[in-house]
Amino acid sequence: MIDYYKDIILENNLSLKRNIEDYNFPVTLSEKDSLEIIEKFRGIYGNELILLDEIDENTLNKLINAGIISPDSKNKEAVIGIVFKDDYILVINDSDHISINVSNFGEDLKLAYEKAMEIEKELDEKFDFSFSPQYGYLTSFGRNSGNGVEIRLKLFLFGLLDNTQAFLTLKSSLAHEGIFLARFVPEYFKSYDYDIYILKNFGNYREKMDEYLEDFENNLDIIIRNERRFRRDFQSLNGLTDEDIKDSIKILEDNLESKNLKTLTSMVNCLYDLKKYNVLGFKTKLSNQEIDYLIFNISKYKYKGNRDSERYEFLNSYMEAR
Repeated sequence: MIDYYKDIILENNLSLKRNIEDYNFPVTLSEKDSLEIIEKFRGIYGNELILLDEIDENTLNKLINAGIISPDSKNKEAVIGIVFKDDYILVINDSDHISINVSNFGEDLKLAYEKAMEIEKELDEKFDFSFSPQYGYLTSFGRNSGNGVEIRLKLFLFGLLDNTQAFLTLKSSLAHEGIFLARFVPEYFKSYDYDIYILKNFGNYREKMDEYLEDFENNLDIIIRNERRFRRDFQSLNGLTDEDIKDSIKILEDNLESKNLKTLTSMVNCLYDLKKYNVLGFKTKLSNQEIDYLIFNISKYKYKGNRDSERYEFLNSYMEAR
């Protein structure tokens, strides 16, 4: 099953949001009140609860990239806590008081949701959650109110969505199913990445969440199957010979080695193009593991702006060293 969606689902996360009665939402939560909430959770999890300031840079970036914590989490007045468990991550005082996150579930959304609900029921015995008979569970972002579920998948779709019309057609079709498709725009990008997409849920006022998740899974399965099919026929559909692709690979590798790539946009687009050709079975100088490592490191939030000299130096030093 892992190979089925490998290199298509790059990241996934299902988050269940809850807030505690009698406290402001974290966006206006004072440091004093946030510390009160932290201590309540410390009474449950003990030393398993750590503060955001105690997390190393790589872990912080992984959490941001996966949508588990917000990119501006370091700049908030509220004190943020995190609990790392084997099969979930609990975030306290970020966008909401409680965010139960389940990741790396492939396309089994129902299993992820059931796990999150298990944790929610345990916490429900200890806290009074903010709830409205009309609106359901109340959250900082209105789109999450109701059931409080936020689903986020990052997809690599270079075969299925090869033009704007194909993207808009799929986007419209999924909207009717309560699923939102968007091109992924990393922070500091000057334009979206052509091959990376974000798939999310919208509409949380659902009486039968299990049925919605099953429909979401079915639509995701169709996307993955079609992406596999279009990847298989990629060359014939695009009129490309092996030599054409080898020429493209040579240009991409030359750009990486000659220090021609100076912006985040150009670096990431080049690396994802090489990853695409690796997936198609062509040999490049960089393995997919190396490409993923480079994309992760040049996208770190410590770099500011699309054109950052330290990012440029990191990429070039890596290429020289190898």
